[in-house]
Amino acid sequence: MTMRNKVPNTLCVVWLSAVLVGFSGCGIDQAFKGQNKKIFAIVYADLTESISKEVADREKQNIAQLFQKLPADSQFHLFEIDRGTSSPDIYVSVPQFTVVRKVSDLEKRKQEIEKYQHEKETTELVKLNTALNSYQGSIAGQKGPVSCVTNKLNALLDQVANSIVGHPEYEVRLYFYSDMIEECEKSFDGKPLSFLRNPHDNEERVHIQEIEKRIDENFEQAAPPKDLKSMGAKIYIILTSQDDKQTLVTLKRIWGRLFARLGLPEKDIVWANGNSDLLWQ
Repeated sequence: MTMRNKVPNTLCVVWLSAVLVGFSGCGIDQAFKGQNKKIFAIVYADLTESISKEVADREKQNIAQLFQKLPADSQFHLFEIDRGTSSPDIYVSVPQFTVVRKVSDLEKRKQEIEKYQHEKETTELVKLNTALNSYQGSIAGQKGPVSCVTNKLNALLDQVANSIVGHPEYEVRLYFYSDMIEECEKSFDGKPLSFLRNPHDNEERVHIQEIEKRIDENFEQAAPPKDLKSMGAKIYIILTSQDDKQTLVTLKRIWGRLFARLGLPEKDIVWANGNSDLLWQ
């Protein structure tokens, strides 16, 4: 071999060494950051009595699909929608993988992710479905209006803020699997509230105006106020059946007003009738 052929090979070795040293200095994990988006998913399930068995089964399947489709590094926190305002999550998944600091960590991390993906499809899926079925069973025995979605919103704001502070590397997303029909004996202002449509147009117009007035006058954030838009949170509302109870136009109008009080414009809410790729991309 001539000296002319040896020089390029030597330079390649030196260059590769420099790259690896550079990676180890700044952290290889940083070099690979952004290849897989990390999502902090806060999921609300609505299995209250207004949801039929068929719709409830479809909703549970959609939540399970969301869980399986989210990137491996994602956190998953599942909550129920009912009377309570600060009930703990009924299922949580917080996977931990090796931080890649040297080349040998890459294979280890890959194996950990593959193992966890298998667990998501088996043991973790069983735990998730068990939590949903248990929630559905417990809510079935409750009488009267129990769908108090608005009561969750201040607790939700705090959770979003804490998640962003504690996990700045994550993108926080809120998923509501619900018909978004508020039927509550003691809603956000301590009074009964129902979003159900009045069959008479004039009475329905007055009904919606009264709801909006209550929101404007009485729906307040706990201090200090927070802003979902500036926090970078995304909101997805995956509707279950609601056409027989309220029009989508009215629901968007009411929830747009509520979320605007939390600093999120109505145009930034993503509404969907079922799962789609945008939920986990």
